[in-house]
Amino acid sequence: MTFEPPSDIAAERERLLDPTHEEHEEIIRYLQDHPDPASAPCLKNAIALKPALAYLDYDDYGAYYKKCLWALQAIGTAEAIAVIRECASADDEALRMQALYRLERIAQKARTACLPQTPHR
Repeated sequence: MTFEPPSDIAAERERLLDPTHEEHEEIIRYLQDHPDPASAPCLKNAIALKPALAYLDYDDYGAYYKKCLWALQAIGTAEAIAVIRECASADDEALRMQALYRLERIAQKARTACLPQTPHR
């Protein structure tokens, strides 16, 4: 099955929460590639939807969660980062570990951005 890039981001947000197809990860990637603050609540709901997606039963190490968290980081708003922080205390170990890792990467990126740039010789 191939994923057709959507033309309506709002429709894709709605489709992401529909458990009757198997294109959730492709939609998440689209939302990451087109960061929009309005997608943050939808991604939070998509994280909660994962246990209901039987076709993802194999994903016990958190690849689906990782993709959602990458998309939230790409959005980068306070609300999006708050969702990642909330996931860092989740009962689901795979989600918790992916969120903690993502928060560390965000902090690392922020520290690097604050370092003074030295001229190259």
